[in-house]
Amino acid sequence: MKTTLIIISCVLTFTSFGQEWKDTLNEARRLYKKGNYKEALKYYKRAERLAPNDVDLSQEIGQTAYRANDFGTAAENFERQANNAQNKEKEISARTSLGESRMKQQDFQAAIDAYKDVLRLDQDNEKARQRLVEAKRLLEQQKKEQQNKEDKANKEQNKDNQNQQQNNNQQNQNQNQQNSKDKQQNQNQQNQQSQQQKSEQKKLQDKETERKLDEFSKQELNTKKRLDGSKGTTGGKRARKDW
Repeated sequence: MKTTLIIISCVLTFTSFGQEWKDTLNEARRLYKKGNYKEALKYYKRAERLAPNDVDLSQEIGQTAYRANDFGTAAENFERQANNAQNKEKEISARTSLGESRMKQQDFQAAIDAYKDVLRLDQDNEKARQRLVEAKRLLEQQKKEQQNKEDKANKEQNKDNQNQQQNNNQQNQNQNQQNSKDKQQNQNQQNQQSQQQKSEQKKLQDKETERKLDEFSKQELNTKKRLDGSKGTTGGKRARKDW
């Protein structure tokens, strides 16, 4: 009895999930027909998660994503569709759509690879040949534009480097001038200090010389006084003796 209930429960659950993914897929298709591609893509992705493993929705998801301008998702599904294609015609169709998605992404090298794969499968495919030529042209143009951007960026960088170098040179020059000015000021201050010291030394020497001269003059004056005093006393004695 329990086993039977479990089996019935599993069947009901599986039926419920089966019905849910089908309802989700039907809603995705309904939204696609209305042209609401972004909403349709959401339902397609959900349906893919709920669908059995043997169900492949890559073609429908790829077309929906392409129309919703989600070219990355489109390319991913077209590539999966191409790898799982059951015949040559379906693979050619998927790889052509893959090339178009890569063109929209401006991944021109990947587009070239996709169109080359188409031509390997169908060498007379004129559309793939024309798109291959266009993809190569756009790739060369893209490379030139990228090279021009890089050259412009390098030129601007070199200009900035030159300006920076000039600024550095000017700063170094200004610093050297300031250092020279400071050195000159220091030298002038040292000269002034040296002259001031010499002047003070000279003043001290002059004062010392004047002091010595004063002492010498005082000594001469005292000597003269002694001599004059001595002469006056001798003369007086002699005068009294004469009288």
